[in-house]
Amino acid sequence: MKKIFITILTLAAAMGVFAQENESLRDTILTLQQCIDMAVANNAALKRADNTASAATQTRKEAFTKYFPEISATGFGFRSHNYIFQYNALDMLNIELVKHGVLAGIQALQPIFMGGQIVNGNQLAKVGEAAAELQRAQTEREVRLTAEQYYWKLATLQDTKKTLEAVIATLDTLDRQIQVAVDAGVAMRNDLLKVRLKRNGYKADMVDLDNGIQLCRMVLSQYIGEDFEQPINISAPVPETVPAYPIDLHVNPAVVLDNTIDYQLLEANVKAKKLEKRMELGKNLPQILGGVGWYYHNVLEQGHNFGALQLVVNIPISAWWGGSHAIKRKNLELENAKLELEDFGQMLEIDMQNKWDELTAAHRKMELAAEAIGQAEENLRLNRVYYEAGTSTITDLLEAEALARQAHDQFSTVYGDFQTSRAAYLNATAR
Repeated sequence: MKKIFITILTLAAAMGVFAQENESLRDTILTLQQCIDMAVANNAALKRADNTASAATQTRKEAFTKYFPEISATGFGFRSHNYIFQYNALDMLNIELVKHGVLAGIQALQPIFMGGQIVNGNQLAKVGEAAAELQRAQTEREVRLTAEQYYWKLATLQDTKKTLEAVIATLDTLDRQIQVAVDAGVAMRNDLLKVRLKRNGYKADMVDLDNGIQLCRMVLSQYIGEDFEQPINISAPVPETVPAYPIDLHVNPAVVLDNTIDYQLLEANVKAKKLEKRMELGKNLPQILGGVGWYYHNVLEQGHNFGALQLVVNIPISAWWGGSHAIKRKNLELENAKLELEDFGQMLEIDMQNKWDELTAAHRKMELAAEAIGQAEENLRLNRVYYEAGTSTITDLLEAEALARQAHDQFSTVYGDFQTSRAAYLNATAR
């Protein structure tokens, strides 16, 4: 009984430690880099890309085995209910042969000339492997970019909540001040009702904002591989000043075009189409194989074995009837791949320029939003002074408060846009 009691205490202590660890994980504040690293480590799309790249490696290794001899062994045995060979000569001589027998052999055939199909097939497999690695890298870039977008969306909402909390706290203070004034008979109760109505409206906004933050936390948690039912926390305060103009990030699109994964995939597609054309041509060329074999047979009650050298020549004469059309088809596919490389390359350069324009536009909007904050704060200060002096109404003061909140929210939004635009531009320019 004592042992059972000790075991129960041990389990309870272990469960307490485990619960403590889970609680500490929920309370951990994750940085942007931590979120990106966790997304790369746990994202399902990236794991599928890893499997695809591994499969392409196996395909390349499989293609390499075609250089080696093809070894095969065969065996055949039979027993007939009657003799296979029967001959009767003038009813005087009856010959009956082969009622059962065994045939077996092993041979090795070495490709000597296969129209270039083996060489080109191996090169095509290498191109496929390289393309799979590029697609894996592309998927990783997309995972990193998406994780960063989710992160800054959550950061923006959290900063908006701080602004709203500050506004509600200000209205709470204003409510108390007006209540005192009303009780003293120097203020109208209507002013108090307007303040409370505005505050209740802000509290309703807070409910929606809290729901949005919780949903963003869940989405980010799921994306980085954490339990979305216990969302993670982040801390990314929006600065009060505008970041420096990102001129140091600018690059010439034509210079970095070759470094982009999309362009490299297009180049790999052109290489693949060239090799496919060569392989199609090789199907219509003679094929030569040389080999050796060792055989055994026993069909006349006597076993015999022998070795043999072999030379196999296959000339696909009638295959050219359809083969010529297949080669023309491959020519057209190659031409399309080249056109796509040129056309999409130009589109990639345009996209880089567009991403740069979006980044600089976000920075300019931040500057305007920062100016708007200064103007809104000054307007709010003046309206407070005017209201306290009795030369302005509570409506004017509440409107000034709303404008100040709107200016702060706008700055938070464009700051998040600036960060995501920055990540998108770096991604588009292969950085």
